Amino acid sequence: MDLIEIKINALGSEGQGIGTLPSGKTCFAAGVFPGERCLCEISSETSKYALCDVREVLEESPDRTAPFKPAETVSGGLPFAALSYEAQLRFKQTRVRDCLARIGGFSPNLLDEVMKPILSADNPFRYRNHMQYAIKDGRIGLLCAKSDELGEYDGELIEYEIFGNIKAVVEDIFERAPTRLFDGLVLRGSVRTKEVLAEFVSSSDAPHEVVLRDAKNFFASTGLCDVVKNVCEKDGYVLKGFLFRISSSKASKRTRSGIRAAIEGVDYYDESFAGRTFRIKAGSFFQVNTEQAEKLANKASEACSGADVIYDLYCGCGTLGLAVKQKGQKLLGIEVVPEAIQSAKINRSLSLDESEASECEFICKDVLKTDFASLIKNGKIARPDCIIVDPPRKGLDIGVVKKVMELDAPKICYISCDPATLARDLKMFAREYKIVEVTPADLFPNSSHVETVCLMTR
Repeated sequence: MDLIEIKINALGSEGQGIGTLPSGKTCFAAGVFPGERCLCEISSETSKYALCDVREVLEESPDRTAPFKPAETVSGGLPFAALSYEAQLRFKQTRVRDCLARIGGFSPNLLDEVMKPILSADNPFRYRNHMQYAIKDGRIGLLCAKSDELGEYDGELIEYEIFGNIKAVVEDIFERAPTRLFDGLVLRGSVRTKEVLAEFVSSSDAPHEVVLRDAKNFFASTGLCDVVKNVCEKDGYVLKGFLFRISSSKASKRTRSGIRAAIEGVDYYDESFAGRTFRIKAGSFFQVNTEQAEKLANKASEACSGADVIYDLYCGCGTLGLAVKQKGQKLLGIEVVPEAIQSAKINRSLSLDESEASECEFICKDVLKTDFASLIKNGKIARPDCIIVDPPRKGLDIGVVKKVMELDAPKICYISCDPATLARDLKMFAREYKIVEVTPADLFPNSSHVETVCLMTR
C-alpha cells in the first residue's frame, strides 16, 4: 500500500494525532504529536475519516522526548509516553476547556473567568498504586492497544518500583516452572504504609475447585509466595496478602470480581490518605495516584467548607467524603455496591474517632432510585448544604441530575473523569446553578486521561 505524507496539527481525545489527507479528509494516527510530519499507511477508512498507521516520522515536534515507536508495538495505554510533561498539561487543560465550550456551550468569557490551571503532578513518574498485568507465555506486562499481545512499555513511567521488582522475580519462577494456570497479575499497595497485595488471576472455566487446587499446588511447589514476600521485605515492604482469583467471564475480569481466595494473609492493605487511614480491599476502587488524589480532595473540601450536611453520591469506599469531612459536619454516603459500603463503614471506624464516626452514615442504594424527599420528610436524613458527585466515566443519568437539583443544595462539587460527559451534565446544571470554578487535575501522567473538579453554587 502507498505511503502518504501528512502533518499532525492537533491531538484527539485519546491522545492520537490528527491530520488531514491530501483529499481533505481528517485522519487519526497514534504515536505522533502536533507539528510532526510523518509517512502513514491508511488502515481503515469511512466516508468521514481515516485511521492511519505511522511508518516513519520525517519531522519531529520539539515536545517529543523519545524516538517514535509504532503504536502496534507499544502497550500500557500511554500515548504521551514520548511527549514532554509541559505539553501533556497543555493538552489536558485545552481539552477540558474545549469540551465545555463545544459540548456545554459555555462562552469564552465565562471559561476565562472560571477555568483554573491544571493541578500538575509533582512527580509524573512511578505514580500508580494499582497495576493490572497480563501474563503470556511466562512473561508479565501490558497488552498492546491493537492486539492481545504484550507490548513495550517503560515501567518507570507508571508503576511503583516494588511492582517492577515483584514482576521480575515472578517471571524468573515462570521460566523455571512454566505454567498456563495464570493469565493475570494484579499488584496494589502503598509507598506510605509499605504494604502490598499480590493477586494472581485465572480465567479458566474448569470447575473452580480444580483450578484452585492446581493453583495452590503450583504456589506450594515453587515457593512463589515466599519469593514475593522476600522481595517485598528486601525493599522495606510487607506482603499484606497473597491472593488467587478466578474470573471466568469478561464481566468479572473487567470488574475485578469472581471467586477470590486468600492463599496467605488478608485481602486488603491500608493506605494513608489526607491524614486518615483507609482500608483498600482487593477488587475495590481507589484512585491510582494517591498524591494527586489528595490535591483533588483538597479542591473538593473547599466546596464543603462551612457546610453542616454533606452528601457524597457514588461514594465508593467512602474515601472522598471522609477525607473532606470536618468535625461537626454530617456526612451521608450513597453507593450501590454492597462491598463498597461495607468498606466505607470500616474506613469510617479506622479514620475517625467514635464521636465523629457517629456523624457519618453510609447507605447502600442506587442514587437514581433513592427517594430523597421521603427520607428528608421522615427525618431519616437532613437536607444537604453541599453535594459531592463523583460518577463513573459515563457521567450522570439525566434522572440523577434532576434529583440532585431538586435537593436544592447551596453548593455542588462535581468530580469528573471525562470532560465530555462533564460538559454535557454541566449544561443541565447551569439552568439552576452558577459555575464558580473548574480545575483540571492530572491524575494519570503520560496518558490522555484528565480529571476535573467543578464547583457550583445555587
